[in-house]
Amino acid sequence: MLTPHPGWIGAALEDDMHCFHLRIDHADGVITSVAARGVRTPWTACGGAPDFIARSLTGEPLSEVANRDPSQQCTHLFDLAIVAAAHAGDTVPTTFDMRVADRVDGRTTATLRVNDEERLRWQLNETIIEGPDRFAGLDIKRVSKWKHDFPANEAEWSTLLRRAIFISGARIYEPQMDKRAVEMGPGRMGVCFNYQLPQAEESRPIFDRREFSMTPHEPLEGFEPEAAFEAMG
Repeated sequence: MLTPHPGWIGAALEDDMHCFHLRIDHADGVITSVAARGVRTPWTACGGAPDFIARSLTGEPLSEVANRDPSQQCTHLFDLAIVAAAHAGDTVPTTFDMRVADRVDGRTTATLRVNDEERLRWQLNETIIEGPDRFAGLDIKRVSKWKHDFPANEAEWSTLLRRAIFISGARIYEPQMDKRAVEMGPGRMGVCFNYQLPQAEESRPIFDRREFSMTPHEPLEGFEPEAAFEAMG
């Protein structure tokens, strides 16, 4: 959810495992301040990510946000900042709604709607898009390589939908509640804010997963963007 205003933009996201709110203030194409909240996060160290991204991005050109090192940041909060920065000059709100069906024999359908209008629908076999034809054969793990072959808006939508597909795997993830982040194996270290030292040494799982497909509730249900983002200014 993006809520732009002259001089600032608010952004919010919610999925199975995360809920973040973000406000970026800007002038002449440069970020003047950042405020962020981790409303629901999967690890205790994630609570430090809002202050870290605020320090990292303040003073940066809006056009350079996407070029920062993502491994130092909370992946989901950083993704939100990239989208917010790209839409900072918008004049109307935008809501992206991504949905991914449960997999059956490795196959699933993923959709993306923009302001209630469907813009993408992919049929996938593992990470390979099988349809529609113009995306057929493309691997979502390589979106950054092939997205530039499509119009700019479809490139953005593809990036957002890919992220939603990967996050949907959290539905079947069972956390090891007795392990700190640093004990989860060397393959995870350094991939995001939570898995950076020193915070990984003390970070422990919270695991507040929301099964939206199992309830009548929707992500960001009841969220009042104008009031929330005004309060963050």
